[in-house]
Amino acid sequence: MNYKHIAIIDIGSSSIKTFVINKENNISNIIGVGKSNTLGFNGKTIVDFDSFVDSIKKSIDRAQRQLNHKVNDVILLSSSSQNKNFLISEKIILNGFQVENNHLRQLFNSINNKYRSKTVHCFRSNFTTDQNIITDNPIGITCNNLTLNAIATSITNTQLNFYKNIFNRVGVNIISIYDLNVIYYLYLKSLNLDKRNIVMIDIGFKSTKIIIIKDEKILLTKTLPLGSQFITNDFMKILNVSNDFAEKVKINHVDLDLTEKRSIEIPVWEELGKNLKRKIEHDYLKSILSSRIDEIFNFVLHTIPKSKFFYSYLLTGGGSMQLNLKPYLKKKFGIDAELAEPKPVIGIPTFWNNPSIMSLFTLNELIADGSLENLSLLKKNDSFSNKIWYKRFVDLL
Repeated sequence: MNYKHIAIIDIGSSSIKTFVINKENNISNIIGVGKSNTLGFNGKTIVDFDSFVDSIKKSIDRAQRQLNHKVNDVILLSSSSQNKNFLISEKIILNGFQVENNHLRQLFNSINNKYRSKTVHCFRSNFTTDQNIITDNPIGITCNNLTLNAIATSITNTQLNFYKNIFNRVGVNIISIYDLNVIYYLYLKSLNLDKRNIVMIDIGFKSTKIIIIKDEKILLTKTLPLGSQFITNDFMKILNVSNDFAEKVKINHVDLDLTEKRSIEIPVWEELGKNLKRKIEHDYLKSILSSRIDEIFNFVLHTIPKSKFFYSYLLTGGGSMQLNLKPYLKKKFGIDAELAEPKPVIGIPTFWNNPSIMSLFTLNELIADGSLENLSLLKKNDSFSNKIWYKRFVDLL
């Protein structure tokens, strides 16, 4: 499938980010990026429809300034709190025969027939056999039964119509909606990691998203009502500074692993051309930040249904950019965490290339390498063509 001058959009509680991508003949490029502050949306509900539409339009406009024509089609990353994700398993009895391509086609067709009218997307997780073999390619394996495991997403007609109204007002066509946690899962799957049990933690501004993967399948997705906004708000009140300055202090100046005595200079006002500043002890700000980090991760670890040491941890999102967060989590909670961040990609400015854009980066990577189409089950059936899929999605809208 070609993705010609299509915008992919992530609507967060603090900002709306847009990539304009162009994929033709299996070559994909990011040709525009844009970002705007989220207005009229508190992370859960729309409080000012017109302001919300304007902020989406501004993000798209900034991304398409780098083009010589208008973007007409968009793909939306949707928060899992707005969707319903559920696991699907379909079994075929083989009675000791080897798995062949026609057996896979039977499983794909069965899922198509059962779920294509009920779901927006359905993606393959893996195959399992009665000998507890877990694999992405069961061809040639001898077994008594084979099970296809998948993750599906459904969105209510009310929510679909709501999205349609928003983007009609913006002046673009919404051609697809993907669930953010499912996209994270598919991206991790595409990396072919050795680890089979993973907790991915996306620390956003107003919430923290958790996706737990066990035996290469999604075990749990959850959105917690805690994010890095609490730290920013604390700093704004205590230091009497703007939101932007509090963000800079939070990310660039407070080091969770620093033990030596240090102070941070905070501007007060300008008088006769002189910058007046006051000094705040680093340890004081560190204690505020660490207490909020503890609050988030106590909540996260309480959510995990097994021993915390059973999983590998990946951190991403703007809230994961705290200085020396990884060693702090090791000392405080005993967990080894890695940072999931975008690799350098042509088209993304260097200052943008950080975990705050990981959601858009993962979707772009899945589109670029073909994983999004290869893992989709709703078009594995040859008779279920791209045109029919597109028409069904539009009909749902």
